[in-house]
Amino acid sequence: MKISVILHSYLREKLPAESKGEVTLELPDGSSIQDVYTMLDLPRDLVCALNNQIEQDHKHLLYEDDTLHFFRPAAGG
Repeated sequence: MKISVILHSYLREKLPAESKGEVTLELPDGSSIQDVYTMLDLPRDLVCALNNQIEQDHKHLLYEDDTLHFFRPAAGG
């Protein structure tokens, strides 16, 4: 299955500059959000949005054409 991943802020450095923080991943069926964290070597304290909804369960299964956004947590002040 193919999913889209968009990395925000400093996370874009994990991908080639020409990708502008966006990549399409080919994953086996039954893959979870946790698998994407591992594949991209992302810190576990990031906020993840699946199809524009915050998803805190990293074991949530992914499906064809899903979109994941990863960004650092917002800090208040």
